[in-house]
Amino acid sequence: MGVTRGIVVVLWLALGTLSTPLSSTAIFTNTRRLLFDTDGNQVDAYGSKVSFFENEYYLYGNSFSTKGEAFGIKSYSSVDLESWTYNGFIFNPEEVTVCQGSGACGRPHIVYNPNTKQYILWANAGSSGYVVASASRPTGPFEFSNITTAIDPQFNGLQPADFTVEIVDGKGYIVFSALNFMDPSAGSIWPPVTQTLHISELTDDLMNTTMISYPVASTADDLIDDAAESPDIFKHDGSLYISASNTCGYCNGSIGLLYRSYSIEGPWTRQILAGYSCNGQVEGVLQLSDPETGNTTNVWHSTTVPGGVRTGWGGHIFQPLIFDGTGNAQELDCSDDASFSVPFKKGNATTTKGKATKAVDATPALAVYAPVCDSDSFLLYQTWIASKSGELQSVSLNVARGSQTVPLSLTVFKFGTYNDIYAPNYKWTKLGSVSLNANQTSYTFDTVTVQVSSNATVTEGDHLGLAISGQDFSPWCHLEFSTDGISGLRLFQQGQGQNSWRGSKGDTSPVYERTGKSVKFFATYA
Repeated sequence: MGVTRGIVVVLWLALGTLSTPLSSTAIFTNTRRLLFDTDGNQVDAYGSKVSFFENEYYLYGNSFSTKGEAFGIKSYSSVDLESWTYNGFIFNPEEVTVCQGSGACGRPHIVYNPNTKQYILWANAGSSGYVVASASRPTGPFEFSNITTAIDPQFNGLQPADFTVEIVDGKGYIVFSALNFMDPSAGSIWPPVTQTLHISELTDDLMNTTMISYPVASTADDLIDDAAESPDIFKHDGSLYISASNTCGYCNGSIGLLYRSYSIEGPWTRQILAGYSCNGQVEGVLQLSDPETGNTTNVWHSTTVPGGVRTGWGGHIFQPLIFDGTGNAQELDCSDDASFSVPFKKGNATTTKGKATKAVDATPALAVYAPVCDSDSFLLYQTWIASKSGELQSVSLNVARGSQTVPLSLTVFKFGTYNDIYAPNYKWTKLGSVSLNANQTSYTFDTVTVQVSSNATVTEGDHLGLAISGQDFSPWCHLEFSTDGISGLRLFQQGQGQNSWRGSKGDTSPVYERTGKSVKFFATYA
């Protein structure tokens, strides 16, 4: 039986039909954290926020793919919160000099001004504070203003840091943290700096603050309040809420906080929703409206770094905030098997299809993928069974680079039986190959492609494979998932330099199966 894109192992979001045509149901889980666009590439957006503009959901965040550090802001759009279309950078980071770090412009937040019909981008420019830009479309290009944003003058000696801008009841607000590097209470080990949250109204054009702020802190006024960052603001049941975390820039877990007040002037009550925010840091709250009932669900959105230390591999988790009658929210459910159903309004914009949507043989788009970096130790042979007869066109694989000096070599091949994989002196039928240097790949899990150049005609049921080789002190990284319940996908490995019989009887092949695993790939037909 062939492997097709229709197979789904772990469902992150399912669409259900209700009486209203645009009403759907999102199913969020804690297990699937990496998102991918319709071209098969990892969604490359960290410090991100999801907004609803022009009947589409837009995800904005910092890109790590080109430099391995924050560089520029990318945008993705979706009508169903499942299939994300990559829209590109919202400005050219090579040409922007207003942000510290070669155009990093961190923590993007975008609001819409209906009076000017402009989308307003706020970004963290580093030590200089916040910068603003505007565009006529949510995808940009955004042009930076000559306006220098200003916060409450009492913080002139401090550095503006993590923040949010949002519209609540038609009024714009900024919630920001102020870094104090001169706090005499700072420790030699921790905390080296304190930061406190504050809220201000925005000017009517949404491009500056009124320079009057109010503290966002509990009556405890303790080190938790003095280490708060990554805020977002929303309204629920007549109260203002500010989500936040404790200090955790680009790490894999922090206290999740929720502040509540009837007024921006306070007083504020504080909740701790999770000790480690499900191994993530909250980035924003996505408000999803049910068009049938009119009810709004506030969805906690965290980004996290699953399976490795590279920030660019940041994943995403979403789960609804459940409020009781007192205005408190339940603690986050960080169990691995947690699943959440949320009704929401499906967008009705036209979404561009990507090359991954045209794949015939592919691993499931919605599987739970994890990074694996072992090309220094193993040669890999990913195999599958052709699901149709025709002309095989290309095979694509998700790969992330490090500091390689040895090229990544990929070969697409056809073989007879699985026994051939183990056998000495077996010669496969080569269909195509490519050799890629590090500068031809990215620091996140983008796809690399092998074009089939010969013997392209395949018959349904043929055994096909992709050989992956890249021995280096800095290993190449790929994505794997568990194939439980799926037939036709088998992954084999061979130790680097192991090219002879093994075992006490001298009859064990150096090639053996990585049982129950498959790399992430897809194949297209002409």
